[in-house]
Amino acid sequence: MISFGFWNLLIVIVVALVLKNNWRLDDEKAVWKNSLFLKSPVIQRLMQFFRQPIVSFIVQAGIVLVVTRFLCYTGWLVYLLNQPDPRFWDFKWFYVASKLAHQHLSPFNAEIFNQGFCNQTKGCGFIPPFVYPPNIIPLIWFLGYFSINSAFKISIVMHILAIGLALWGANILLESKSRALKTICTISVALIYGLVRDLQVGNIAIFVAVLILWMFILARKHQDIPAGICLGIAVCKPTLAALFILYFLLKRRFSIVFVSVVTGTSLVFLGLALTDNSLTQFLADASRGFPLWLNAPSNSPYLSISRIDLMVVGPRLFPQNPFIAKLFSDLIVLILVGLVGWYWYLQQSLTAWSKEIYLPEMVLVSCLSIAINYSQYTSTVMLIPAVVFLLNDLLYQIRYCTFSWKRMSVWLAGVCALAVQTAVIHGWLIGSLVNRYRWNVKAGELPYIMKVTIFALPSYAILGITLSILLLAISSLRQKHVLKFEPLNRVSI
Repeated sequence: MISFGFWNLLIVIVVALVLKNNWRLDDEKAVWKNSLFLKSPVIQRLMQFFRQPIVSFIVQAGIVLVVTRFLCYTGWLVYLLNQPDPRFWDFKWFYVASKLAHQHLSPFNAEIFNQGFCNQTKGCGFIPPFVYPPNIIPLIWFLGYFSINSAFKISIVMHILAIGLALWGANILLESKSRALKTICTISVALIYGLVRDLQVGNIAIFVAVLILWMFILARKHQDIPAGICLGIAVCKPTLAALFILYFLLKRRFSIVFVSVVTGTSLVFLGLALTDNSLTQFLADASRGFPLWLNAPSNSPYLSISRIDLMVVGPRLFPQNPFIAKLFSDLIVLILVGLVGWYWYLQQSLTAWSKEIYLPEMVLVSCLSIAINYSQYTSTVMLIPAVVFLLNDLLYQIRYCTFSWKRMSVWLAGVCALAVQTAVIHGWLIGSLVNRYRWNVKAGELPYIMKVTIFALPSYAILGITLSILLLAISSLRQKHVLKFEPLNRVSI
């Protein structure tokens, strides 16, 4: 799992000491003392099992090694950057787009982008076109001032800062001041595969996820202008952020929507000006380039194994029947959206159609943003609020509920579905299988049974996470509403 060289050993020791000093329940210890949940015979037996010396040592060693592995990843990045010909992955698209914008050429034109890509990266042949909207150009403009190696290093530093903001924001949303629980929250968020994958390939999903996370934090504090600015910038990747504009419209938080629209629109016209483009020309280029991009092997719902959205479920199950495939995927999405809409209606009816922003709503919108639209591994960073929700829900059960197998089963299903979105599945299982059997995925050489089982696990997990969070949110809706007025009552679910 990790090479125990001298420097790695020092890192392991430091990580172990830091975790030991932060593994304290603090105020939670007093609150949990009278917890009916923890007094359940099932939980008591489980606690006794984990208190055994050998089990406790194995768990602690596993946690230390996982955290150490994450920290040592920065060393791997330094090694990668010192290679004579780094791959740069997704970052090349943003760098080439910035370089073209500096030459007042349109990166949205497939032919111009293809030629620019060949000149800047020496990667020639068919290249999926650049399909981001114009509002991303002002945000990546600075990349064009540097060489690709220097720009990628700057991108990595920005990614590390974004990861820090993501971990900080997650701890703000955690409903506990306990150091141990904050440590667990930090480790759990860091395990999400998209966090590391986005850093590795130089995508921008982590920046969008951080903007959405802090938009939510600011919106809860009624700081609508900075929240709207965050949302307006995040719309540079509309598949992940656009759904939140609809959410705030439904919540009647019109000031956030107005500021976000003004911010996004300003960036759009600035991007068009920087590329000497017009809106009509951009729309014409996008209408030609989008089908080329969608049919590329890495994006096609019939060929791609890196897509995790639900729109690929139908094409994987029914590859020979496009009509049935699309109908099946659309049906899943419609049912899921309908269930989330039903929860939102129940929530609003209990809170007198309040304008307050609630974590379960934000989590469900985040899940929908990667479930119903095109999304790849990097997009799993949008599941950061889901991690916090599951931890908060467990805290709620421990503090106020008696133990229930039914509810814990739903919670565990959500945790297991979330565990699929870690490197264990994405990297060590899916990636190792492709490398071992050397399937030509781009040519569709993938066994059907593998395509609809192991390689479809991330998509099924997105559905599982959304449904489990939905069930937990609905089941505790009335109890939490009552608890707000009667905090001493124990709730049996």
